[in-house]
Amino acid sequence: MFHKSRILLAGLVCCACSSATTGASPSLSITDALDRGVDMFGIVADLPHNQYLGESQAVGTTRFPTVYRWQAQHTLLERGGTDVLISVEGLQLAGLPVLNEGTELDFVGGLYEDVRYRLAGTLNRISISGAYDVRLTVDWQMYDVESGSMVFTGASSGFARGQTLGLTRIRPNAFLDAFQDCLGELFAQPDFAAAIAPGADAS
Repeated sequence: MFHKSRILLAGLVCCACSSATTGASPSLSITDALDRGVDMFGIVADLPHNQYLGESQAVGTTRFPTVYRWQAQHTLLERGGTDVLISVEGLQLAGLPVLNEGTELDFVGGLYEDVRYRLAGTLNRISISGAYDVRLTVDWQMYDVESGSMVFTGASSGFARGQTLGLTRIRPNAFLDAFQDCLGELFAQPDFAAAIAPGADAS
């Protein structure tokens, strides 16, 4: 069951991307979403194990680019490889609200904050290039407690260029900033804004 506080969304307000270059400028802010009763309880990762995520260019004394792959499960064989394995734990260290591996999104049966809208998403694309250029894509769903129905489904993508991926808790970082940008693109969508507009009724 889920028991996430609204600090999860509010905390992202304080993680602004001061060292990264991002794209979208949201028409709704995270503060707007909070004021209108939106609570994001997290995202789940849906990426094939060992999927190639991209590579970063050689920097400093490194002669070869670093290759990144998704690690959905731990194996002894992969621990000795040269590729950098990115997992749920790594994204959590970067500050993304990623739920533990194997968690299923449940908009009704969990323990939630007393809010009207429950927002969650599925992370289905990670792309790494350049030095630390990160692109993310998330499929979103939002449940309206009052109407007992899903009032929004849609995807958004985010991009950021940072000085680190953030896999060792360094802030700011490209992963967190790309997720911020992904949220910005979501909030800029007219259908999302309409779903949480004052007086909206999706019955």
